[in-house]
Amino acid sequence: MLRKGIGMDIGTTQTTICSLENGILLKEPSAVAVDIASDEIMGVGEAAVKMVQASPERLRLYWPIWEHVTKQERMVTVMLKTFLRRALGRTFLRPQVMASIPCDLTEAQTSAIEDAILAAGAARVHLLEAPLCAALGSGFDFSSPVGQMLVHVGASRTEAAMIFLGDMVTHLTVPVGGTHFDSAIIRYLRDKHKVYIGKRTAEQIKMRIGNVSGDHEEQKLDVKGRAVEDRSPRVVPLSSKEMLGAMRDPISEVLDAVVTVVEQTGEDMRADIAKGGIVLTGGAVLPGMDQFVADVLGLRARTAANADTAAAEGAALALERLSNT
Repeated sequence: MLRKGIGMDIGTTQTTICSLENGILLKEPSAVAVDIASDEIMGVGEAAVKMVQASPERLRLYWPIWEHVTKQERMVTVMLKTFLRRALGRTFLRPQVMASIPCDLTEAQTSAIEDAILAAGAARVHLLEAPLCAALGSGFDFSSPVGQMLVHVGASRTEAAMIFLGDMVTHLTVPVGGTHFDSAIIRYLRDKHKVYIGKRTAEQIKMRIGNVSGDHEEQKLDVKGRAVEDRSPRVVPLSSKEMLGAMRDPISEVLDAVVTVVEQTGEDMRADIAKGGIVLTGGAVLPGMDQFVADVLGLRARTAANADTAAAEGAALALERLSNT
């Protein structure tokens, strides 16, 4: 393949670009900074986040992927064009792209993201469902006549799929992911401790003490926020056990999706799951979530070593296989 072939995972909160030759080329927030007065795009990715932090009164931060993709076409195109340039540098040949996409996109959303990637500079675009990309990227053998189960936990959705010979036999998408874990923590602090915290603080709490497995040493963290009553600064001591309770509802929805897919799978493939276990991928997989799934469902489960980049790596691998056929 003379043209550069790349895999892209364009997530709600993070975009990852990968090539088989050079590995991960880019991993940045799917964010755009826009001037409030002029509506001009001032920056994208990590630069956009820093710009808005420095000038929140002048700039607004947008996360334009998926939910509003047809309404934010200009932002998506500019963002992807910048990401491609950062990932590939100066090149005369436009790349071929395999993009990982959620299973539940509408036809309009699918067409919009394909058009945006082409407008950003791709020569050709192929699309593949995220569970299949993540399965390839985490090492699934698509030639093996054995059922394999994967749960891909993203920022805005979780996709559970039973995969057989490279195809999804059964799959289910639920609108629950990392941002919903963050929101649950924010609500818990507000309702239980009468303290306001922001999304960034909630994400830091989730990553530092959001271990949902019972098989770990109790972790504690002092969290700074503002009192609901008078907005005065307050510090609240939190524990990992408490955070499990805070995130109970969205975690339960993820487990329900896994159980539904297992129940809809035939007996032979359920036996395959019992032997091979469940693989978790996605940037929003919580610490200890694999052990939690194993304990609750009585099935083996593990988090892929490259959980947050598996979809992009799998997309690059899928493109290579497509080019060799």
